[in-house]
Amino acid sequence: MNGMNKAIVGVVFGIALIYSALSLMLTVQNLMDTGVVSMFLFLPHGGELGIDLGESAGFFTNLYDSFVSLIGGLITDDADTLKIIEIVLVVVGFVLAALGFATKPSLDCKGTANPAQYLWTHRPMSAARCLAAPWGLLAACWEKSKPLVIVPIVLLPFYAMWSLFMTVFLIIPYLVVRLAIGARIKSAAKREGKEYEKSTQFAVCPKCKRNFVRPKVKCKCGLDLDYPVPNEYGYKNHVCNNGHEIPCTSGKRSGLRTICPYCGADIETREAMPVSVAMVGAVGSGKTTMMLAAVDTITRMARTRDVSVEAVTPGISKQAVIAKDVAPKTAPGELDSECLFLRSRTMQDKELLINDISGQEFEPREGKALFEEYYTYTDGIVFAFDPMALTRQRKGATPMDVFESFHFMFTQITGSSPSKVSDVPMAIVATKNDIVSPRLRDQDVRKYLMENGQDGFVRVLESLFSDVRYFAVTSCGDDCSSAARPFWWIVSKTDPELAGAVPIEVN
Repeated sequence: MNGMNKAIVGVVFGIALIYSALSLMLTVQNLMDTGVVSMFLFLPHGGELGIDLGESAGFFTNLYDSFVSLIGGLITDDADTLKIIEIVLVVVGFVLAALGFATKPSLDCKGTANPAQYLWTHRPMSAARCLAAPWGLLAACWEKSKPLVIVPIVLLPFYAMWSLFMTVFLIIPYLVVRLAIGARIKSAAKREGKEYEKSTQFAVCPKCKRNFVRPKVKCKCGLDLDYPVPNEYGYKNHVCNNGHEIPCTSGKRSGLRTICPYCGADIETREAMPVSVAMVGAVGSGKTTMMLAAVDTITRMARTRDVSVEAVTPGISKQAVIAKDVAPKTAPGELDSECLFLRSRTMQDKELLINDISGQEFEPREGKALFEEYYTYTDGIVFAFDPMALTRQRKGATPMDVFESFHFMFTQITGSSPSKVSDVPMAIVATKNDIVSPRLRDQDVRKYLMENGQDGFVRVLESLFSDVRYFAVTSCGDDCSSAARPFWWIVSKTDPELAGAVPIEVN
Protein backbone atom coordinates (compact mmCIF):
# COMPACT_ATOMS: atom_id res chain seq x y z
CA MET A 1 0.00 0.00 0.00
CA ASN A 2 1.40 3.41 -0.98
CA GLY A 3 1.94 6.36 1.32
CA MET A 4 -1.23 8.19 0.31
CA ASN A 5 -3.37 5.14 1.01
CA LYS A 6 -1.64 4.55 4.33
CA ALA A 7 -2.54 8.09 5.34
CA ILE A 8 -6.15 7.63 4.23
CA VAL A 9 -6.50 4.31 6.02
CA GLY A 10 -4.81 5.75 9.09
CA VAL A 11 -7.39 8.54 9.30
CA VAL A 12 -10.52 6.43 8.65
CA PHE A 13 -9.55 3.35 10.62
CA GLY A 14 -7.82 5.42 13.29
CA ILE A 15 -10.94 7.46 14.08
CA ALA A 16 -13.10 4.33 14.23
CA LEU A 17 -10.63 2.43 16.42
CA ILE A 18 -10.03 5.34 18.81
CA TYR A 19 -13.76 5.86 19.24
CA SER A 20 -14.25 2.10 19.73
CA ALA A 21 -11.41 2.03 22.29
CA LEU A 22 -13.07 4.82 24.28
CA SER A 23 -16.32 2.86 24.23
CA LEU A 24 -14.38 -0.21 25.35
CA MET A 25 -12.98 1.70 28.34
CA LEU A 26 -16.48 2.71 29.44
CA THR A 27 -17.74 -0.85 28.94
CA VAL A 28 -14.91 -2.31 31.03
CA GLN A 29 -15.36 0.36 33.70
CA ASN A 30 -19.05 -0.47 33.98
CA LEU A 31 -18.23 -4.19 34.15
CA MET A 32 -15.81 -3.57 37.01
CA ASP A 33 -18.37 -1.48 38.89
CA THR A 34 -21.50 -3.56 38.32
CA GLY A 35 -20.32 -6.97 37.18
CA VAL A 36 -22.63 -6.66 34.16
CA VAL A 37 -21.45 -6.60 30.53
CA SER A 38 -23.32 -3.69 28.99
CA MET A 39 -22.09 -1.97 25.82
CA PHE A 40 -21.41 1.73 26.16
CA LEU A 41 -21.29 4.35 23.42
CA PHE A 42 -18.73 7.09 24.05
CA LEU A 43 -20.83 10.26 23.87
CA PRO A 44 -20.36 12.76 26.69
CA HIS A 45 -23.66 14.24 27.89
CA GLY A 46 -25.21 15.40 31.15
CA GLY A 47 -21.99 14.95 33.07
CA GLU A 48 -21.63 11.36 31.83
CA LEU A 49 -18.99 10.13 29.35
CA GLY A 50 -21.14 7.59 27.58
CA ILE A 51 -24.55 6.16 26.89
CA ASP A 52 -25.52 2.72 28.14
CA LEU A 53 -26.88 0.91 25.10
CA GLY A 54 -28.52 -1.60 27.40
CA GLU A 55 -31.31 0.92 27.76
CA SER A 56 -32.01 1.11 24.01
CA ALA A 57 -30.64 -2.19 22.73
CA GLY A 58 -31.11 -4.36 25.75
CA PHE A 59 -31.76 -7.53 23.80
CA PHE A 60 -28.33 -7.48 22.14
CA THR A 61 -26.38 -6.35 25.19
CA ASN A 62 -28.17 -8.86 27.42
CA LEU A 63 -27.38 -11.56 24.86
CA TYR A 64 -23.70 -10.57 24.88
CA ASP A 65 -23.67 -10.41 28.70
CA SER A 66 -25.23 -13.88 28.90
CA PHE A 67 -22.66 -15.34 26.52
CA VAL A 68 -19.68 -13.82 28.36
CA SER A 69 -21.08 -14.88 31.74
CA LEU A 70 -21.68 -18.40 30.41
CA ILE A 71 -18.09 -18.76 29.20
CA GLY A 72 -16.73 -17.31 32.46
CA GLY A 73 -18.99 -19.54 34.54
CA LEU A 74 -17.61 -22.61 32.81
CA ILE A 75 -14.13 -21.60 33.95
CA THR A 76 -14.70 -20.48 37.58
CA ASP A 77 -17.34 -19.89 40.27
CA ASP A 78 -15.37 -17.22 42.13
CA ALA A 79 -17.01 -13.82 41.64
CA ASP A 80 -13.81 -11.78 41.54
CA THR A 81 -12.09 -14.22 39.20
CA LEU A 82 -15.23 -14.36 37.04
CA LYS A 83 -15.17 -10.57 36.67
CA ILE A 84 -11.55 -10.65 35.52
CA ILE A 85 -12.32 -13.41 33.01
CA GLU A 86 -15.28 -11.46 31.65
CA ILE A 87 -13.08 -8.38 31.23
CA VAL A 88 -10.52 -10.48 29.38
CA LEU A 89 -13.22 -11.93 27.11
CA VAL A 90 -14.56 -8.46 26.32
CA VAL A 91 -11.07 -7.17 25.49
CA VAL A 92 -10.34 -10.27 23.36
CA GLY A 93 -13.55 -9.64 21.42
CA PHE A 94 -12.47 -6.05 20.80
CA VAL A 95 -9.02 -7.19 19.65
CA LEU A 96 -10.48 -9.82 17.27
CA ALA A 97 -12.70 -7.16 15.68
CA ALA A 98 -9.77 -4.74 15.46
CA LEU A 99 -7.61 -7.38 13.78
CA GLY A 100 -10.03 -7.33 10.85
CA PHE A 101 -8.76 -3.85 9.99
CA ALA A 102 -5.30 -5.24 9.29
CA THR A 103 -6.37 -8.08 6.99
CA LYS A 104 -5.62 -8.11 3.26
CA PRO A 105 -9.26 -7.75 2.10
CA SER A 106 -9.59 -4.59 4.20
CA LEU A 107 -6.41 -2.99 2.87
CA ASP A 108 -6.27 -4.32 -0.69
CA CYS A 109 -6.40 -1.55 -3.30
CA LYS A 110 -4.54 -3.10 -6.25
CA GLY A 111 -5.81 -2.44 -9.75
CA THR A 112 -6.55 -5.20 -12.25
CA ALA A 113 -7.47 -3.70 -15.63
CA ASN A 114 -4.96 -0.91 -14.95
CA PRO A 115 -2.25 -2.33 -12.66
CA ALA A 116 -2.04 0.78 -10.50
CA GLN A 117 -3.21 1.03 -6.91
CA TYR A 118 -6.57 2.70 -6.44
CA LEU A 119 -6.99 5.38 -3.87
CA TRP A 120 -8.36 3.36 -0.96
CA THR A 121 -11.59 5.37 -0.85
CA HIS A 122 -12.16 4.95 -4.61
CA ARG A 123 -11.48 1.25 -5.16
CA PRO A 124 -14.42 -0.80 -6.52
CA MET A 125 -17.16 -1.20 -3.88
CA SER A 126 -15.02 0.85 -1.50
CA ALA A 127 -17.87 1.71 0.88
CA ALA A 128 -18.92 -1.91 1.36
CA ARG A 129 -15.31 -3.06 1.69
CA CYS A 130 -14.59 -0.35 4.24
CA LEU A 131 -17.63 -1.21 6.38
CA ALA A 132 -16.72 -4.88 6.18
CA ALA A 133 -13.27 -4.26 7.69
CA PRO A 134 -14.28 -5.17 11.30
CA TRP A 135 -15.39 -8.53 9.91
CA GLY A 136 -12.14 -8.95 8.05
CA LEU A 137 -11.12 -12.14 9.81
CA LEU A 138 -13.94 -13.98 8.04
CA ALA A 139 -12.90 -12.70 4.59
CA ALA A 140 -9.19 -13.24 5.25
CA CYS A 141 -9.62 -16.84 6.37
CA TRP A 142 -11.96 -17.58 3.45
CA GLU A 143 -9.39 -16.16 1.05
CA LYS A 144 -6.58 -18.13 2.67
CA SER A 145 -8.34 -21.48 2.91
CA LYS A 146 -12.07 -22.11 2.90
CA PRO A 147 -11.98 -24.72 5.71
CA LEU A 148 -10.07 -22.19 7.82
CA VAL A 149 -13.11 -19.91 7.94
CA ILE A 150 -14.56 -22.15 10.65
CA VAL A 151 -12.17 -20.49 13.17
CA PRO A 152 -13.55 -16.91 12.93
CA ILE A 153 -17.08 -18.35 12.76
CA VAL A 154 -16.57 -20.16 16.06
CA LEU A 155 -15.12 -16.98 17.57
CA LEU A 156 -17.88 -14.78 16.12
CA PRO A 157 -19.89 -14.48 19.38
CA PHE A 158 -16.83 -12.94 21.05
CA TYR A 159 -16.36 -10.10 18.59
CA ALA A 160 -19.68 -9.73 16.74
CA MET A 161 -20.87 -6.88 18.98
CA TRP A 162 -17.59 -5.02 18.66
CA SER A 163 -17.50 -5.56 14.89
CA LEU A 164 -21.00 -4.12 14.67
CA PHE A 165 -19.91 -1.18 16.79
CA MET A 166 -16.88 -0.48 14.63
CA THR A 167 -18.89 -0.79 11.43
CA VAL A 168 -21.13 2.04 12.60
CA PHE A 169 -18.14 4.13 13.70
CA LEU A 170 -16.58 3.83 10.20
CA ILE A 171 -19.47 5.47 8.35
CA ILE A 172 -18.84 9.14 9.10
CA PRO A 173 -15.02 9.22 8.75
CA TYR A 174 -15.24 7.24 5.50
CA LEU A 175 -17.82 9.62 4.00
CA VAL A 176 -15.88 12.73 5.04
CA VAL A 177 -12.56 11.46 3.66
CA ARG A 178 -14.21 10.15 0.48
CA LEU A 179 -15.85 13.52 -0.21
CA ALA A 180 -12.63 15.43 0.54
CA ILE A 181 -10.52 13.25 -1.76
CA GLY A 182 -13.20 13.33 -4.45
CA ALA A 183 -13.11 17.13 -4.39
CA ARG A 184 -9.31 17.10 -4.68
CA ILE A 185 -9.47 14.71 -7.64
CA LYS A 186 -12.10 16.81 -9.40
CA SER A 187 -10.13 20.03 -8.91
CA ALA A 188 -6.82 18.46 -9.98
CA ALA A 189 -8.39 16.75 -13.02
CA LYS A 190 -9.97 20.00 -14.21
CA ARG A 191 -6.71 21.89 -13.84
CA GLU A 192 -4.65 19.15 -15.51
CA GLY A 193 -7.14 18.83 -18.37
CA LYS A 194 -6.87 22.52 -19.19
CA GLU A 195 -3.07 22.46 -19.06
CA TYR A 196 -2.86 19.34 -21.23
CA GLU A 197 -5.26 20.74 -23.81
CA LYS A 198 -3.27 23.96 -23.95
CA SER A 199 0.19 22.39 -24.16
CA THR A 200 -0.28 19.01 -25.81
CA GLN A 201 -3.84 18.02 -26.85
CA PHE A 202 -2.76 14.67 -28.32
CA ALA A 203 0.19 12.57 -29.43
CA VAL A 204 1.19 10.77 -32.63
CA CYS A 205 2.91 7.40 -32.87
CA PRO A 206 5.90 7.47 -35.26
CA LYS A 207 5.50 3.72 -35.75
CA CYS A 208 1.84 3.23 -36.68
CA LYS A 209 1.23 6.97 -37.35
CA ARG A 210 -2.05 6.96 -35.42
CA ASN A 211 -2.91 9.87 -33.17
CA PHE A 212 -4.43 9.53 -29.71
CA VAL A 213 -5.26 11.74 -26.77
CA ARG A 214 -3.02 9.93 -24.29
CA PRO A 215 -0.36 7.24 -24.70
CA LYS A 216 0.14 4.46 -22.20
CA VAL A 217 3.17 4.39 -19.93
CA LYS A 218 5.56 1.61 -19.00
CA CYS A 219 6.71 1.55 -15.39
CA LYS A 220 10.33 0.74 -14.58
CA CYS A 221 9.11 -2.63 -13.29
CA GLY A 222 7.65 -3.45 -16.72
CA LEU A 223 3.94 -2.91 -16.02
CA ASP A 224 1.93 -1.17 -18.75
CA LEU A 225 -0.27 1.51 -17.18
CA ASP A 226 -2.88 3.95 -18.38
CA TYR A 227 -1.54 7.46 -18.82
CA PRO A 228 -1.47 8.96 -15.32
CA VAL A 229 -4.00 11.75 -14.83
CA PRO A 230 -5.76 12.83 -11.61
CA ASN A 231 -8.43 10.19 -11.06
CA GLU A 232 -9.32 7.29 -8.75
CA TYR A 233 -5.68 6.15 -8.82
CA GLY A 234 -4.36 9.40 -7.36
CA TYR A 235 -4.41 13.17 -7.84
CA LYS A 236 -0.67 13.85 -7.50
CA ASN A 237 0.96 10.48 -8.15
CA HIS A 238 -0.13 7.07 -9.28
CA VAL A 239 1.54 4.02 -7.76
CA CYS A 240 1.85 0.77 -9.69
CA ASN A 241 0.93 -2.53 -8.05
CA ASN A 242 4.64 -3.04 -7.35
CA GLY A 243 4.88 0.24 -5.43
CA HIS A 244 6.60 2.55 -7.93
CA GLU A 245 5.40 6.16 -8.05
CA ILE A 246 4.41 7.80 -11.34
CA PRO A 247 3.58 11.56 -11.45
CA CYS A 248 0.16 12.41 -12.83
CA THR A 249 0.30 16.19 -13.21
CA SER A 250 1.28 18.21 -16.27
CA GLY A 251 4.91 19.28 -16.38
CA LYS A 252 6.13 16.34 -14.31
CA ARG A 253 5.37 13.51 -16.74
CA SER A 254 7.61 14.48 -19.64
CA GLY A 255 10.27 11.97 -18.63
CA LEU A 256 7.91 8.99 -18.50
CA ARG A 257 8.53 6.03 -20.78
CA THR A 258 5.52 6.04 -23.09
CA ILE A 259 4.10 3.41 -25.43
CA CYS A 260 1.55 3.59 -28.22
CA PRO A 261 -1.90 2.41 -27.06
CA TYR A 262 -2.53 0.88 -30.52
CA CYS A 263 0.65 -0.88 -31.62
CA GLY A 264 2.38 -1.09 -28.23
CA ALA A 265 5.66 0.32 -29.55
CA ASP A 266 8.00 2.30 -27.34
CA ILE A 267 7.70 5.94 -28.35
CA GLU A 268 8.64 9.37 -27.05
CA THR A 269 5.91 11.94 -26.61
CA ARG A 270 7.29 14.22 -23.85
CA GLU A 271 3.86 15.83 -23.64
CA ALA A 272 4.89 17.80 -26.71
CA MET A 273 2.46 19.42 -29.13
CA PRO A 274 2.94 17.47 -32.39
CA VAL A 275 3.05 18.87 -35.90
CA SER A 276 2.96 16.15 -38.55
CA VAL A 277 4.16 16.70 -42.12
CA ALA A 278 3.88 14.17 -44.95
CA MET A 279 6.25 14.33 -47.93
CA VAL A 280 5.23 13.48 -51.47
CA GLY A 281 7.37 13.29 -54.60
CA ALA A 282 8.74 11.12 -57.36
CA VAL A 283 11.88 9.04 -57.14
CA GLY A 284 14.91 11.34 -57.15
CA SER A 285 12.90 14.49 -56.48
CA GLY A 286 15.12 15.36 -53.51
CA LYS A 287 12.69 14.79 -50.62
CA THR A 288 15.14 13.18 -48.21
CA THR A 289 17.93 15.69 -48.85
CA MET A 290 15.46 18.55 -48.40
CA MET A 291 14.23 17.05 -45.11
CA LEU A 292 17.79 16.74 -43.77
CA ALA A 293 18.66 20.25 -44.88
CA ALA A 294 15.51 21.51 -43.17
CA VAL A 295 16.43 19.75 -39.92
CA ASP A 296 19.93 21.24 -40.12
CA THR A 297 18.52 24.73 -40.61
CA ILE A 298 15.93 24.38 -37.85
CA THR A 299 18.63 23.19 -35.45
CA ARG A 300 21.00 26.04 -36.27
CA MET A 301 18.34 28.74 -36.12
CA ALA A 302 16.88 27.38 -32.89
CA ARG A 303 20.21 27.78 -31.14
CA THR A 304 20.12 31.52 -31.82
CA ARG A 305 17.00 31.73 -29.66
CA ASP A 306 18.10 29.33 -26.90
CA VAL A 307 15.73 26.66 -28.16
CA SER A 308 17.10 23.15 -27.68
CA VAL A 309 16.56 20.67 -30.51
CA GLU A 310 16.85 16.92 -30.25
CA ALA A 311 16.43 14.41 -33.07
CA VAL A 312 15.35 11.10 -31.56
CA THR A 313 15.15 9.02 -34.74
CA PRO A 314 18.14 7.79 -36.80
CA GLY A 315 16.89 9.13 -40.12
CA ILE A 316 17.53 12.73 -39.02
CA SER A 317 20.44 12.11 -36.66
CA LYS A 318 23.48 14.38 -36.62
CA GLN A 319 25.38 11.89 -38.79
CA ALA A 320 22.53 11.73 -41.32
CA VAL A 321 22.36 15.53 -41.52
CA ILE A 322 26.12 15.81 -42.11
CA ALA A 323 25.82 13.35 -45.01
CA LYS A 324 22.69 14.96 -46.48
CA ASP A 325 24.29 15.71 -49.84
CA VAL A 326 24.81 11.99 -50.44
CA ALA A 327 21.64 10.76 -48.76
CA PRO A 328 20.57 7.30 -50.02
CA LYS A 329 17.25 6.79 -51.72
CA THR A 330 14.36 6.28 -49.33
CA ALA A 331 13.55 2.61 -48.93
CA PRO A 332 10.15 1.58 -50.23
CA GLY A 333 7.45 0.41 -47.85
CA GLU A 334 6.19 1.81 -44.58
CA LEU A 335 8.81 3.65 -42.52
CA ASP A 336 8.80 5.21 -39.08
CA SER A 337 8.20 8.93 -38.79
CA GLU A 338 11.23 11.08 -38.15
CA CYS A 339 10.84 12.94 -34.83
CA LEU A 340 12.37 16.24 -33.78
CA PHE A 341 11.73 17.74 -30.31
CA LEU A 342 12.14 21.45 -29.58
CA ARG A 343 12.02 23.17 -26.20
CA SER A 344 12.96 26.39 -24.45
CA ARG A 345 12.58 27.93 -21.02
CA THR A 346 9.49 29.78 -22.13
CA MET A 347 7.99 27.13 -24.40
CA GLN A 348 6.53 23.72 -23.68
CA ASP A 349 8.03 20.83 -25.65
CA LYS A 350 7.07 20.74 -29.32
CA GLU A 351 7.41 17.82 -31.71
CA LEU A 352 7.90 17.90 -35.47
CA LEU A 353 7.11 14.59 -37.18
CA ILE A 354 8.08 14.11 -40.82
CA ASN A 355 6.91 11.20 -42.93
CA ASP A 356 9.38 10.71 -45.77
CA ILE A 357 7.70 8.34 -48.23
CA SER A 358 9.64 6.66 -51.02
CA GLY A 359 8.91 8.02 -54.48
CA GLN A 360 8.34 4.45 -55.65
CA GLU A 361 5.07 4.44 -53.74
CA PHE A 362 3.71 7.19 -55.99
CA GLU A 363 4.49 5.48 -59.27
CA PRO A 364 1.37 4.44 -61.18
CA ARG A 365 0.79 0.73 -60.67
CA GLU A 366 -1.89 -1.64 -59.54
CA GLY A 367 -2.03 -3.16 -56.08
CA LYS A 368 -0.15 -0.30 -54.43
CA ALA A 369 -0.17 0.04 -50.65
CA LEU A 370 -2.40 2.82 -49.36
CA PHE A 371 -0.19 3.80 -46.42
CA GLU A 372 -3.26 4.71 -44.47
CA GLU A 373 -1.32 5.73 -41.39
CA TYR A 374 0.58 8.48 -43.21
CA TYR A 375 -2.52 10.47 -44.12
CA THR A 376 -5.02 9.64 -41.38
CA TYR A 377 -3.52 12.51 -39.46
CA THR A 378 -1.35 15.18 -41.09
CA ASP A 379 -1.01 18.92 -40.55
CA GLY A 380 0.41 19.59 -43.98
CA ILE A 381 1.94 18.10 -47.11
CA VAL A 382 5.25 18.93 -48.78
CA PHE A 383 5.06 18.03 -52.48
CA ALA A 384 8.56 17.97 -53.98
CA PHE A 385 9.53 17.93 -57.66
CA ASP A 386 12.80 18.21 -59.53
CA PRO A 387 12.47 21.21 -61.90
CA MET A 388 15.28 19.97 -64.10
CA ALA A 389 13.44 16.71 -64.74
CA LEU A 390 10.74 18.65 -66.57
CA THR A 391 13.21 19.89 -69.16
CA ARG A 392 14.98 16.58 -69.78
CA GLN A 393 13.88 13.67 -71.88
CA ARG A 394 13.93 11.15 -69.09
CA LYS A 395 11.61 8.44 -67.96
CA GLY A 396 9.87 8.79 -64.65
CA ALA A 397 6.71 10.03 -63.03
CA THR A 398 5.69 13.62 -63.71
CA PRO A 399 4.23 15.85 -60.95
CA MET A 400 0.77 15.10 -62.37
CA ASP A 401 1.41 11.34 -62.22
CA VAL A 402 2.60 11.61 -58.63
CA PHE A 403 -0.29 13.84 -57.63
CA GLU A 404 -2.90 11.50 -59.11
CA SER A 405 -1.36 8.57 -57.26
CA PHE A 406 -1.13 10.54 -54.03
CA HIS A 407 -4.64 11.98 -54.27
CA PHE A 408 -6.13 8.56 -54.86
CA MET A 409 -4.52 7.32 -51.63
CA PHE A 410 -5.43 10.52 -49.79
CA THR A 411 -9.14 10.37 -50.62
CA GLN A 412 -9.37 6.62 -50.05
CA ILE A 413 -7.85 6.95 -46.60
CA THR A 414 -9.67 10.08 -45.47
CA GLY A 415 -12.95 8.80 -46.87
CA SER A 416 -13.58 12.02 -48.75
CA SER A 417 -14.97 12.52 -52.22
CA PRO A 418 -12.35 12.81 -54.99
CA SER A 419 -13.85 16.19 -55.84
CA LYS A 420 -13.93 17.53 -52.29
CA VAL A 421 -11.65 20.49 -51.60
CA SER A 422 -9.20 19.86 -48.78
CA ASP A 423 -8.01 22.57 -46.41
CA VAL A 424 -4.79 20.71 -45.54
CA PRO A 425 -1.87 23.07 -46.34
CA MET A 426 -0.02 21.95 -49.48
CA ALA A 427 3.53 23.21 -50.12
CA ILE A 428 4.69 22.66 -53.72
CA VAL A 429 8.48 22.70 -53.66
CA ALA A 430 10.91 22.99 -56.55
CA THR A 431 14.04 21.31 -55.22
CA LYS A 432 17.64 21.44 -56.44
CA ASN A 433 17.44 25.16 -57.11
CA ASP A 434 21.23 25.34 -56.91
CA ILE A 435 21.52 23.71 -60.35
CA VAL A 436 18.65 25.56 -62.02
CA SER A 437 19.71 28.41 -64.27
CA PRO A 438 18.49 30.98 -63.76
CA ARG A 439 17.52 30.19 -60.17
CA LEU A 440 13.83 30.13 -59.39
CA ARG A 441 12.14 32.36 -56.89
CA ASP A 442 9.05 31.23 -54.98
CA GLN A 443 6.80 33.31 -57.19
CA ASP A 444 8.33 31.73 -60.33
CA VAL A 445 7.52 28.10 -59.45
CA ARG A 446 3.86 28.07 -60.46
CA LYS A 447 4.65 29.72 -63.81
CA TYR A 448 7.58 27.33 -64.32
CA LEU A 449 5.30 24.31 -63.90
CA MET A 450 2.72 25.64 -66.35
CA GLU A 451 5.35 26.52 -68.96
CA ASN A 452 6.85 23.01 -68.74
CA GLY A 453 3.78 20.96 -69.46
CA GLN A 454 2.30 20.80 -65.94
CA ASP A 455 -0.49 23.33 -66.33
CA GLY A 456 -3.02 20.53 -65.81
CA PHE A 457 -1.28 19.57 -62.58
CA VAL A 458 -1.48 23.15 -61.30
CA ARG A 459 -5.19 23.51 -62.17
CA VAL A 460 -6.17 20.17 -60.62
CA LEU A 461 -4.03 20.79 -57.54
CA GLU A 462 -5.50 24.22 -56.87
CA SER A 463 -9.04 22.97 -57.43
CA LEU A 464 -8.64 20.21 -54.81
CA PHE A 465 -6.54 22.02 -52.18
CA SER A 466 -7.60 25.42 -50.93
CA ASP A 467 -4.32 26.34 -49.23
CA VAL A 468 -1.44 25.97 -51.73
CA ARG A 469 1.90 27.73 -51.67
CA TYR A 470 4.90 27.40 -53.97
CA PHE A 471 8.55 27.31 -52.87
CA ALA A 472 11.96 27.06 -54.56
CA VAL A 473 14.65 25.62 -52.31
CA THR A 474 18.28 24.57 -52.25
CA SER A 475 19.10 21.50 -50.19
CA CYS A 476 22.74 20.74 -51.01
CA GLY A 477 25.85 22.54 -49.88
CA ASP A 478 26.28 24.94 -46.99
CA ASP A 479 23.66 27.44 -48.11
CA CYS A 480 20.54 25.35 -47.67
CA SER A 481 18.46 27.38 -45.22
CA SER A 482 15.69 27.71 -47.79
CA ALA A 483 14.89 23.99 -47.37
CA ALA A 484 13.23 24.67 -44.01
CA ARG A 485 10.79 27.25 -45.32
CA PRO A 486 8.08 24.85 -46.66
CA PHE A 487 8.08 22.96 -43.36
CA TRP A 488 8.00 26.14 -41.30
CA TRP A 489 5.13 27.48 -43.37
CA ILE A 490 3.11 24.41 -42.33
CA VAL A 491 4.29 24.82 -38.74
CA SER A 492 3.12 28.44 -38.76
CA LYS A 493 -0.34 27.26 -39.80
CA THR A 494 -0.55 24.69 -37.01
CA ASP A 495 1.55 26.02 -34.13
CA PRO A 496 2.27 29.76 -34.31
CA GLU A 497 4.09 29.63 -30.96
CA LEU A 498 6.66 27.21 -32.33
CA ALA A 499 6.96 29.14 -35.59
CA GLY A 500 7.65 32.33 -33.65
CA ALA A 501 10.18 30.69 -31.35
CA VAL A 502 12.59 29.79 -34.17
CA PRO A 503 13.47 32.61 -36.62
CA ILE A 504 12.95 30.96 -39.98
CA GLU A 505 11.66 33.39 -42.58
CA VAL A 506 8.88 31.84 -44.66
CA ASN A 507 8.49 34.70 -47.14
